[in-house]
Amino acid sequence: MNLQNFFKVQDEANKLLVMDKTLNDYKLTARKLLSLHVKLSDLANETKCFRYWEEEDNSPSKDAIMTKYIDCLSHILTIGLDKNYSDLKEVDLNPNDDCLSDQFLNLFIDLNDIIISPSKDHYQTLFEDFMSLGISLGYSESIIDDKYHSKMHSFISTK
Repeated sequence: MNLQNFFKVQDEANKLLVMDKTLNDYKLTARKLLSLHVKLSDLANETKCFRYWEEEDNSPSKDAIMTKYIDCLSHILTIGLDKNYSDLKEVDLNPNDDCLSDQFLNLFIDLNDIIISPSKDHYQTLFEDFMSLGISLGYSESIIDDKYHSKMHSFISTK
């Protein structure tokens, strides 16, 4: 999957965000990383993959899941831009046979790796694992591309 257009659009959207000027670089980075953690948790919550108890209505909403997935993608791209990893041109899209719960746990490990020891390799692993999650959720590369660009162009046009 070619990432250059994703980074370009995300950079354009990020320039329209009003940032809290009182935050130093460290606090801003910490909040962006925590924000991604929260967004990944929201996505996991929406999929209901972690539930081990029975409920009457256990069918997740595909539209809500896609919205939260695209939110996470936007945050991942922002982190890549902030850390100067936007020269990453391609990531491999590979299906993952792990259950969704394991995939989310691996994403949290990937994110912690970036926090503890930031590197382009750790970022690429996070990105690839996140894209694999998208495949596991039933989204193709073209669906992810279309939904992301549609949301970002909508955001940009309203600013």
